[in-house]
Amino acid sequence: MTQREKVIAHVAQMVQTLGVKSVRMDDVAQSLGMSKRTLYEMFGDKEELIFESVKYHSEQRAKEILSTLGRYDTGIEQLLACTYALLNGGVMLEVDKRMTINLKKFYPVIHERLSCCHIEQSFAGLKCVLDYSMENGELEPSVDVELMTRLFFNTMQTLLYDNSTVIPEEITREEALSAMLINFLRGIASEKGRKIIDDILARSPRPLTLAERRELAKQGHDKVE
Repeated sequence: MTQREKVIAHVAQMVQTLGVKSVRMDDVAQSLGMSKRTLYEMFGDKEELIFESVKYHSEQRAKEILSTLGRYDTGIEQLLACTYALLNGGVMLEVDKRMTINLKKFYPVIHERLSCCHIEQSFAGLKCVLDYSMENGELEPSVDVELMTRLFFNTMQTLLYDNSTVIPEEITREEALSAMLINFLRGIASEKGRKIIDDILARSPRPLTLAERRELAKQGHDKVE
């Protein structure tokens, strides 16, 4: 790892710990034991350092997730595993949302650049998995993979990051995405693909329906009263 790469990795951790707004060049230089002049010679300005660091963090997360896919034999399993790993119980989603909000507010140019990179990489990764599913006979032959990739990706982005999208209060956005993903895959899956989905669901507890969640919430409310 070069000195420049070490600085990027270090600042990526600072961004995660402190938040993008709180990262200062003085603190970066001091924590790394180097001068601000050296930092500016490497990156030109603070915005470039922030951009490279956040981009590095996203790429590292993607590599970690992709490295686990070898254990799955089917594209459908790979797609579900990737999605659940990215959501990470909502933890990483909230971190990413806070970072996105702060980048958009304080570094709009960086936000735009990173959004373009993220969209290109995510779309390519999703299409690659669906292409593999098609080759493996998990999707109906008539499915337009590129069209389905674009539709699913755009819906996923809206569902997770657009706060104007109304989600029933009884479920989280992560749970809503999981339900949407399963039904999306069922809609384009072949008989082989649907069997894979059924096998996956059979290994997991059945999610509660909205009606069941509301009844549990009502029972809890009645007990309090």
